[in-house]
Amino acid sequence: MVLPQIHTNDAFHYHWMVWKLTGIKAPNGFPQLPYTIYAISINLFVTILFPLTLIMNLFYTDGLQEVCENLTITITDTIANLKFLNVFFVRSKLLSIKDIVDKLDIRAQNEPGQRKVLQQSVQTARATFKMFWGLYSFGTFLSLCKIAIANDRSLLYPAWFPLDWRNSMGQYTIVLGYQLFGLIVQAIQDVANDSYPAAYLCILTGHLRALGLRVRKIGKNSNNLEANYSKLIACIKDHQIILELHVIIQGIISTACLAQFICSGLVQCTVGIYVLFIMGKNEISALILSGIFFLAVTLESFLICYFGHNLKQESEDLTNAIYDCNWTNQLPKFKRTLVFFMMRTHRHNVILAGNYIPVDFPTFLLIMKYSYSVFTLLVRLK
Repeated sequence: MVLPQIHTNDAFHYHWMVWKLTGIKAPNGFPQLPYTIYAISINLFVTILFPLTLIMNLFYTDGLQEVCENLTITITDTIANLKFLNVFFVRSKLLSIKDIVDKLDIRAQNEPGQRKVLQQSVQTARATFKMFWGLYSFGTFLSLCKIAIANDRSLLYPAWFPLDWRNSMGQYTIVLGYQLFGLIVQAIQDVANDSYPAAYLCILTGHLRALGLRVRKIGKNSNNLEANYSKLIACIKDHQIILELHVIIQGIISTACLAQFICSGLVQCTVGIYVLFIMGKNEISALILSGIFFLAVTLESFLICYFGHNLKQESEDLTNAIYDCNWTNQLPKFKRTLVFFMMRTHRHNVILAGNYIPVDFPTFLLIMKYSYSVFTLLVRLK
C-alpha cells in the first residue's frame, strides 16, 4: 500500500497565506509589478503609518492613565511591526527551508511511527496559529464592542490624527474606518509574526524526533551488516541536514525571539502598573483589553520557550537513541562511525535569542522574574 506523501511544509501554509496577503511575497503566477505597488502601498499605509499614529499620541496625552493605555498597544504594535520587517529581510531563508524539509519528509514516507510524529508536529504548529488567530480576533471584536457602547465618540485605540474627528462626523468616519482597516491588517500580521517561530521550532523538533526513531531501529530488524552501516550513514546525513536547518532557523527567529522577550517584559510591567494603580473601577473594557495584551505577550514568550525546550530535549534524546540501536553486533567501521556520530550529538541543538539568550524554560522564568522585579521597583518609586 502506497501511503500519501507527507508534507511538513503544510505547517507553514497559513503563515505564507498571510505573508503573501501583506506584501512579503507575491503569489505564484501573480504579476510582479502590480504586487510590488500593492505591497508598498499597504505597508506604507498600515505597517508604518498605523504604529506612527500610536507613537504620536504619546506626546498628546494628558495624564499617566492615558499614557499607560496607549503605551501597552504602542509597544506591542511597534515590536510586532519590527518582527514583520524581520520576516521581510529573511524571506529568502524562509523559502530555502521548503526544499530542506522536503528532503527529510521523504525519509519518513513509509514509516508509520515517523509519519505520526511529523503529522503531530504539523498539527501542533497549525494549532498555535489558530490559537493566536482566536486571541487577536477576540481583541478586535472587543474593541468594536467598546466603540458600540461608548457614550461619546471614541477610537478603537488611543491614537493621534491631524483631523477634528471629535466634532465632525465625516472625519470621524474616515478615522474610524482607517483604524478598523489598519487594526485588521495588523492583527493578521501579528498572528503570523507571533506564531511562526514556534511553528518552525515545532517542525525542526519533529524531524529530530523522527531521526531518533530511525536510529533506534538500526540493526534490530536486519542481520545484513553492510545494510546496517548504510542506514547509519543515511542517518548521519539526515542529521547534517537537520543541523543545516537548525542554523537557518536560528538566523530567522533569533531577532524575533529577542524582540518578543523585550516586548513581554515591557508590556507586563505597563499592564501591571495600569491595572493596579491607575485604572478606574468602572473601566471593565479597558481591563479586559489589558488582560488580552498581557496574556498574548506572555503566551508568545512561553510558547517560544516551550518549543525551544522540546528541541533541546529531543537533541539530548538523540544520544540515547544511538545507545539503543543494536550496535554491539555490527562491523568495526559501524562502531567507529557511531562513536563520531555520538560525539556530535553531545553538542545539543539550542536556539539563541539575539545569538546569546537560550530559548528555553529557564529563560521564560527569568523574563517573568525580571518583569516582577521592575514592577516592584516602579511600585516603590510611585
